[in-house]
Amino acid sequence: MITLLAIAAAALAVATCIAIIRRGSARLREEARDPAFNESPFVVKPMIQLGARDGKAMFEIVFAGAGVAADYKLRVYADRSGTLDFTPAEFYPVNLPEARPKIPVHKVFRVPVSGLEPGERFSYRINFADKQVFAATAQAPTAEGEKTRIVVTGDIAKWGADERRIAHRAYQEKPNMVVLVGDIAYDDGRIIEYFEKFFPPYNSDQAADALGAPILRSIMTVAVPGNHCVGRPETLAVPDFNEFADHFAYLVYWSQPLNAPVSAAAAAAYGKDLIGPKSRKDALFAAAGKRAPAMLNFSFDHGDAHWVVLDSNRYMDWTDPVLRDWLEKDLMSTTKTWKFVTFHHSCFHSSRKHQDGVRMRLVADIFQKCGVDIVFTGHVHTYERTYPLRFTLKNKLADLGKTEANDLIAETVKYEGDLELDKDYDGVTVTRPRGVIYLTTGAGGAPLHTEAMPSDLKMQPQTAVTKPGRHSLTVLDMYGTKLVARQLTAQGEELDRFEITK
Repeated sequence: MITLLAIAAAALAVATCIAIIRRGSARLREEARDPAFNESPFVVKPMIQLGARDGKAMFEIVFAGAGVAADYKLRVYADRSGTLDFTPAEFYPVNLPEARPKIPVHKVFRVPVSGLEPGERFSYRINFADKQVFAATAQAPTAEGEKTRIVVTGDIAKWGADERRIAHRAYQEKPNMVVLVGDIAYDDGRIIEYFEKFFPPYNSDQAADALGAPILRSIMTVAVPGNHCVGRPETLAVPDFNEFADHFAYLVYWSQPLNAPVSAAAAAAYGKDLIGPKSRKDALFAAAGKRAPAMLNFSFDHGDAHWVVLDSNRYMDWTDPVLRDWLEKDLMSTTKTWKFVTFHHSCFHSSRKHQDGVRMRLVADIFQKCGVDIVFTGHVHTYERTYPLRFTLKNKLADLGKTEANDLIAETVKYEGDLELDKDYDGVTVTRPRGVIYLTTGAGGAPLHTEAMPSDLKMQPQTAVTKPGRHSLTVLDMYGTKLVARQLTAQGEELDRFEITK
């Protein structure tokens, strides 16, 4: 009898969660169409982000609403630093009258937060028109020398059960930071797709497998631009503002460092190369502000690690001397123990799908020269880890600029090269790798690629571990000069584990 009652109770709980999800999704769709939604204090609830890193702010709290800046007051409570008061520093207007479904008119507010100690836990609340409308807890970026945990995953939001389970697992791991390696909301990275597919599971009011978790409001989250993030679901696609007026949610709702040069290729991709009415493009770029296209490449420090985020989309030219010089100087100048690079397109993997990503082999020489420890990518909806490797292109860099060829197979041949693999490294007894480890962690919730199933894999010589057919995320633990990486399923099952020591 007890067993039957327990089963019935569990079934009722699951049914209740599903009902909540359906009502929430329907409500979001209706609110996005309903002008009355503009009266809510939030269109997008608060999120902890890196910020542009201008001035002394440690991070920013970003949210969106229909009020004016003076309506919102943010108060931070911390045991060591005391009580701190802030107001929005600036805002960007989101007014896209031609978007369908309708997007409520609102503003994206940024609140730089300073005065806390590194790693300090704090609570914060937001008042709207002198009434408290939001409260959450979070942690300032980790101090140098402290143990740090990072969760990395990508290719997530199609609004399905798997992405909600992965979000909940990420939250259960209690990380200091979450890094999303691109393709955040399918299929085009539009604003309405963020509302319906990304914000609900990653900024849920409750934490549960069936709902997701309150990650964005409580954990520093970093985003990498994937092809679906910038309206390019197909490799050769170009965002068409005739079709959609709400492109580039990535450039509207993320606030991240603006510390890399803007290449000529990026300027063209977000300027003259776009398709559609000028009025629609102007309205969107007013919402994106100075982040477009300056936020596509950037770097930052967190704890004992230096991170570099790169745009690996096809329009970028990584033979550009300006970009290459910035990347090398940035990686060489850091004194942090760990060096990590992340971009979306996996350039070393065994799946037959998405060979378009191999163009990022163009910068493998810089990673090797500068002592990068791990390169994190997505794009292929699976998990793979390479041996520590060194790679030398067969063709000259000058001959490998932005290709005009539409034949991706021929393009793959262009980026072939010689591999030097460290097969002595096993991550268990031998933990000092000779070379860069490339880790594909693109199984964060979107449907898994059938091409990545075991029967369809043609193992490439650089692949050390592959775990296809399971949704998963990467958990990094850094303890000074020791790093432990684990690949976990949504249920917490360990698919892979390796260590690096220095």
